[in-house]
Amino acid sequence: MEAEHGDVWEALRPLCARVMSVPAEAVVPHARLVADLGADSLDITELEVASEEMFGVSLRGTDKSRVSTVGDVADLIVRLRAGAPGLHSPVGR
Repeated sequence: MEAEHGDVWEALRPLCARVMSVPAEAVVPHARLVADLGADSLDITELEVASEEMFGVSLRGTDKSRVSTVGDVADLIVRLRAGAPGLHSPVGR
């Protein structure tokens, strides 16, 4: 899974920089999407859609309550690509 994570990170970093209009150097694993990179709700939605297209996984309906950093996004994508259970929120939440 380490290699997978590296591949996801290499593609996610420039994607985040583009979506959030920040320099790629600012996109580090511990960078918080909102507090550090200035993402707003539209940026988050755009990042979700672009990630779905790039990585072939749907982030909609996943439990994103613990996703606040770029590294968290990469971890979520890796888990979704691996088919990890327990990532989807219960219906109606």
